Amino acid sequence: MKKIISYSLALGIFSSAILTPYTTASAASLSKAESLVNAAEKHAGVLKWQISYENTHAIKTPDMKVFNNTKSAYLQAQKEISTLKSSDKQKLEKRLAENVGIHYERTMGYIDALTSGNKISALTQKFEQQYAEDPIGDATEKSYHELTAEIRKQAKLLYKVYGKSTRDAFLSTYKAPAETVLSDAKYTISAKGDLRKLDKLVSQKANQSLVEKQVDQLFTSFDMIIEDEIYYTLYDEYSLIIRKDASFIQQEKELNQFFAKTNELINSENVDGVFNQYSSEYPNYENLKEEIKNVFNEVDLKFEFVHSHVYSIIYGYAYVEVTDTITEGTESDTVTTVYLLKKENNEWKYIDIFESY
Repeated sequence: MKKIISYSLALGIFSSAILTPYTTASAASLSKAESLVNAAEKHAGVLKWQISYENTHAIKTPDMKVFNNTKSAYLQAQKEISTLKSSDKQKLEKRLAENVGIHYERTMGYIDALTSGNKISALTQKFEQQYAEDPIGDATEKSYHELTAEIRKQAKLLYKVYGKSTRDAFLSTYKAPAETVLSDAKYTISAKGDLRKLDKLVSQKANQSLVEKQVDQLFTSFDMIIEDEIYYTLYDEYSLIIRKDASFIQQEKELNQFFAKTNELINSENVDGVFNQYSSEYPNYENLKEEIKNVFNEVDLKFEFVHSHVYSIIYGYAYVEVTDTITEGTESDTVTTVYLLKKENNEWKYIDIFESY
């Protein structure tokens, strides 16, 4: 009986020798993990105010010492918690995530948005300077697209920035000034892109409907450009491009022949012939023939076609500037008139007169 008791006692002592160190180590690990979580919470409590616009009243880089301390404490606590094998692990993980991780991640999002914002400011300044010096230059256009791309990028990054007031501050600090600068140049850049597309279509001998659709889009952009110098510079580029288009050149010849024919009819005082040069859409068309007859009866005018400039031919309509020398008796004068014409049954007709000078 003594032997059995002695053996049991020995087994108990042996078990105690094994289990006691483990229990002590487990308690020590839990205590250390709790201590690290406490430290991380303390740092995170300071950090959260570094990225709050309501607290800082400015968009600025957070105190990186506070950020790095929080990061270090956060990662150390995570590592220590991962060694635990009890229900305490889940509790500490939840506590660390809610009180530390969330502020650390929000700060990362804030810093990313700030980095993008600073890049937006630099690109805005660069583009503004380039546009002032060379508004239609290729480098200026490239900067425009770089800036718009960075603005779009920041829009995505702002989803990670915590707090509406802070997000609004980012928008007013970086996006709003950039968009004001871009807005002033928007149609110039659009016209540049439209010109490039037109040049490509003409070079490829694309279908005429596609070419005219692109010209229509280009003139829509032109109409929105405020600066005359930019407008006329881009228009000159268009004028060179469109005169590589075979259809445009052919129709330009037809229009020149049309104006020359009109002058011949006027000079011969052919009432019906002149009247037939006009579309029924011409203003006051019902009285036009009588007006032509009255002019021939009252004055003796001779027209000599000097030259014309076709601004555009879109969807069967032509916008043309025509210069004529008009002689009455011994006096002559050079007059330039802008016309809108329409192609009806394969023949050009006057639709309207816009100005004469």
